[in-house]
Amino acid sequence: MLPATSIFRRMPFALPLAARRHFGALAYAHDSAELSFHRLKDAARSYQFPAEGLSHEAAGWIPASRLSIIADAWACIDHLSRVKELVQRFEVADPPPAEIVLFVNAVNPAAEIRDKLRRLDEEIFEGGNSVEGHPVLGTVSWSDTRSPKGLIRFSISSGPTIDGSLMAAVPVSGALQTGDIVDVQLTVADRTVNLDEMMEALADFMAKFETRVSRATLTGLLTAAQAQGVPLDEPQPHGVADMTLAVRTRGMTDAGWAPAPDDVKMLVEVPAGTFDMRAI
Repeated sequence: MLPATSIFRRMPFALPLAARRHFGALAYAHDSAELSFHRLKDAARSYQFPAEGLSHEAAGWIPASRLSIIADAWACIDHLSRVKELVQRFEVADPPPAEIVLFVNAVNPAAEIRDKLRRLDEEIFEGGNSVEGHPVLGTVSWSDTRSPKGLIRFSISSGPTIDGSLMAAVPVSGALQTGDIVDVQLTVADRTVNLDEMMEALADFMAKFETRVSRATLTGLLTAAQAQGVPLDEPQPHGVADMTLAVRTRGMTDAGWAPAPDDVKMLVEVPAGTFDMRAI
């Protein structure tokens, strides 16, 4: 998750609202992709190989975990696609710098497999091109390298039409690190994407991209301040972001609903503050 100090969460208030919304949308797309991927791996860690009399349920093979993994795989795909779209809308340079081109190419498979699913959905309603063995939401597979007895490859199909041989045929990608859930792949029909690789590309890219966007944004604000004669020694404000509010009610009065001050609790993760223009 991006820290509260990230420019995509703590934005100078002098930026136009459209730009601040753009920054905030990227922050949420990035954080949501990370959250979905971490939840997927957490659910995958609950799976065990059902050996030595262990039942499938005791080994973690339960419907809620299967659904969680499939849902979070697609959520991760959706958010990665949105990150790609939002990054491409930043006017940081023409032509785009190499790191943006490399990142877009690295996560483009997310957009492609999402489009693949959309076309399959249309074919379902049209009643054509239905193929046995192609589950409606594809197959999620991963490698569990935690066992000293060897790598375990799990695959989860979303039904209702399943081909076990296709599930077992999902290839293992290259050299794998040990001790965790790795090599998470999503397969839809004849298309397979690797979520680990795309999430690694996202992590490598965001730090570089934030540095570039911060420098360009703050330099632009400094130039505008100088052109408008704004004193550079005056602190410039940035707005609040990411708030949680809880209001406790204890019943109505004749005047309506009026909670006491102690009945209202609020947390602002990115509080209002200022930044020094001279530090740019």
